[in-house]
Amino acid sequence: VFRAHTFRETVEDVWNIAKELWAQGFAEKNIMLYGENSYEWMVLYLSVMGYVGQCVPIDKEWTAYDVDNTLSALPVAVLFYSESKRECIEQLQEKHPEVTYICMQQEFRKLAQNGAEREVELAGETDMDKTVMILFTSGTTNIPKAIPLTQANLFNNWDTLFKRTPMTEADVSYVMLPLNHVYSGVANFLYSIISGMQLYLCSDLNKMLPEMMEIRPTVVCMVPLILKRVYAVINDAILDMLREIRFLYCGGSFTDFEIKEYFFKQGVHLLEAYGTTETSSVITLDILGDENITSNGVIFENLEVKILDPDEKGVGEILVKGGSVSKGYLWRNDRNSEFDEQGFYHTGDLGRIDETRHLYLAGRKRRMIITANGKNVYVDEIEELLLQNPEIKTAKVYEENYHVTASVVSNLSENAVKEYVEAVNQDLPKFKQIHRVYTRQDTLGGRIK
Repeated sequence: VFRAHTFRETVEDVWNIAKELWAQGFAEKNIMLYGENSYEWMVLYLSVMGYVGQCVPIDKEWTAYDVDNTLSALPVAVLFYSESKRECIEQLQEKHPEVTYICMQQEFRKLAQNGAEREVELAGETDMDKTVMILFTSGTTNIPKAIPLTQANLFNNWDTLFKRTPMTEADVSYVMLPLNHVYSGVANFLYSIISGMQLYLCSDLNKMLPEMMEIRPTVVCMVPLILKRVYAVINDAILDMLREIRFLYCGGSFTDFEIKEYFFKQGVHLLEAYGTTETSSVITLDILGDENITSNGVIFENLEVKILDPDEKGVGEILVKGGSVSKGYLWRNDRNSEFDEQGFYHTGDLGRIDETRHLYLAGRKRRMIITANGKNVYVDEIEELLLQNPEIKTAKVYEENYHVTASVVSNLSENAVKEYVEAVNQDLPKFKQIHRVYTRQDTLGGRIK
């Protein structure tokens, strides 16, 4: 059962929570959000960024180890967590006693009621160049890669997006992706509420299609993995519902061309997007009605994108410059992306641009780890070995303390994954062997009903 909240109720909760946080001395502090999508999460997100300090939204899938690494690198005054994360929080409290821990669901209403009684002169954040959000692209490293974003960054693409996909208060949005990611948090939340449309939160990805059939949304953000699973169970009823979606965005990684072509021919308004956290999400987006479906979108008019050192086919590293681009990392844990003195962000992605500003992605630069003894390890090689096991859905290999480390998503048990990694290591020279592996459950692994 969906529970409704009006815009007036939401705005009052945002103000009251902000006043209470101010009164408790948390102004200008880093405030972390750790949990699933919820009304409470969304209100805190707006309160912190708009009125209090710097919002630090982290992945709900992070373990206590991941959060510990981040808390060790960034001073955090308050950590709001959902009830499902209580066990992780208990592991953190002793090690980080300087942090105030607040359960969102248990304390939210009390905070709002206390704030309503506070005599606090609340003024919204008007410095557009001040950092209001800090995002981490990885939690399983000793030196997290931290990306600061300002209000100017976050709202830079708003006008361009609305010109291409003019959302209105008559639209209905269905939110299924985690709001801690910049793609969903910005494009599917901040930009959506500007229009005044209704937002529905997905209760469970296994209930996604039945809920969409009930709601009949007109604006939806997906990722290729979810789109692929919808395609796998497609029928006439699902197609009819999808055709009613005015703007079906799909971003986060490559969209399978066969699937994209299918939905295009079926009259579904699928719009592929490409972007990065460092650029506040969107860099390119398909234009509705454009029959060029081989590209990965058309570059936003307000951004400057160029190709560094193109080869004979015009393929080179994609560089982006514009108001949505972060001012640079607070900390980093790789050598694959950077910001140059001219203000361009080097994405680490390869691609080419045609004369109509269509962008064609061609993969990643060959990534390399330099081990403690100076040996070079190419990441793609190790990831391909891990992905030979069909039970491993995704694999990310990176450096941790100069050792090769892997993070995998799989329904296999942690022990089973470690056994497979040991088998992979037997075929590798010692300097290439995986030193440590982190396993996360495939939360999208269940069949979509």
